[in-house]
Amino acid sequence: MTLRVAHCVGFYFPENVGGTEVYVRDLATGLDRFSVESEIVAATDRGYERYDWAGAPVFRYPANWADIRAESPASTGSSLSKFQELVLRVRPDVFHLHSWTTGAGLKHLAQVAQLGIPRVVTVHVPSALCLRGTMILNGKEACDGRIEEQRCTQCWALSRGLPMPAAYAVSRLPRLAVAPDLSRTLGRVATVLSARSMVGMQIRDLRKMAELSDRLVAPSQWVFSALAANGVPAEKIFVSRQAVADSFVSLGAAAHRTSDPGTLRIGFVGRLEPYKGPHVLLEAMKLLPRDLPVKLIVAGSGTEPPYLRTLEAAAAGDDRIEFLGSISHGQLPDFLKRIDILAVPSNYMETGPLVVLEAFAFGIPVMGANLGGIAERIRDGVDGWLLPFQDSKPWADAIAEVALDRRKLAERAGNIEVKRTMTTVAEEMAAIYREVVQAGGSLDRKSTRLNSSHITISYAV
Repeated sequence: MTLRVAHCVGFYFPENVGGTEVYVRDLATGLDRFSVESEIVAATDRGYERYDWAGAPVFRYPANWADIRAESPASTGSSLSKFQELVLRVRPDVFHLHSWTTGAGLKHLAQVAQLGIPRVVTVHVPSALCLRGTMILNGKEACDGRIEEQRCTQCWALSRGLPMPAAYAVSRLPRLAVAPDLSRTLGRVATVLSARSMVGMQIRDLRKMAELSDRLVAPSQWVFSALAANGVPAEKIFVSRQAVADSFVSLGAAAHRTSDPGTLRIGFVGRLEPYKGPHVLLEAMKLLPRDLPVKLIVAGSGTEPPYLRTLEAAAAGDDRIEFLGSISHGQLPDFLKRIDILAVPSNYMETGPLVVLEAFAFGIPVMGANLGGIAERIRDGVDGWLLPFQDSKPWADAIAEVALDRRKLAERAGNIEVKRTMTTVAEEMAAIYREVVQAGGSLDRKSTRLNSSHITISYAV
């Protein structure tokens, strides 16, 4: 039996996207061989669009459609949102949510639940578990993910620049819901005063997500543990680690990488934001002797001018550092061919990241932060290096060691194994889809539970 799955994301190609969107694209392609048809429903800040991407139909809906009631109600008398109308038009057997944003999140999941369609959620980002968004407790160490009002409020307050005594005091305040008018007047102060209430909403939203989902997918073991720590039934969670497309693995195996035996080339690719940690690499470069044969190639762009200025200042006058600007995922293979080591110095708990696996597909060892999904994918001393996420000195030491003894690079490169591709992931997900459909019943293609034949779909915003 062929199933139809609607993959819902907050962003999508051809925009400049991240690992989640690459995963969804490759999953959609891989599912085809398991008799699962995929359609992408993705939020946008523009008007409605319909196009095809990588062989899958894409429906782009304005991010506010979940808040807009349709002009014509269903025959049951229930008023639908424009987002619900779109989902009914797609007519999926399963709705798979991959994002946790205002344009594709809990509200959308709840509205699909009202339609009676089976639902799967993959927790691709830590923001569903962490108000701070990093899962770094007090900015110093990996968090276990357990949401506790006082602990989480204090941690969040520290991330907003409050000193520890003030953060502690805020965490002991009673729950306050600041009125909108007063919130506008007090601004940042109102946000701080309502921090405990926000943490309370965080745990309520997480539990609601679990309640509304037929299955929750964890891309890493730490995500499974954090969900379970917050009361999500373990039997509802399935660990499905990310993987790269089979075509990408084949491309990596056939790639002819450029060589420069005289210079060790370290590569960074990703957002130039504090949580991705490029500053750790720039600080490490400062610690290395200028005559050491090392080059740092940085690909990416950022949205925080002060942080970007900090990076520019750190790299000023150092001709060993090259900034490429943003590159598309299609340009990633050429980037990987230019480097000897990929650096992933993330300052937060990654659920993947996919880029580690993409580097491995090209036979490139990885230096990564000893955190979250990175630590689960790199075998320290075997196919890469696991290093402290906030201390640039060990990074500098590791780079210098390899630059002076390239045999260490060859050893780790020779130990890289790619045992898992997107075909395996697609097979796992296809089994989950069939499981939830069998448990909950498939959406009738001719007559939905809200009788969509009586719904007029209008795409005027």
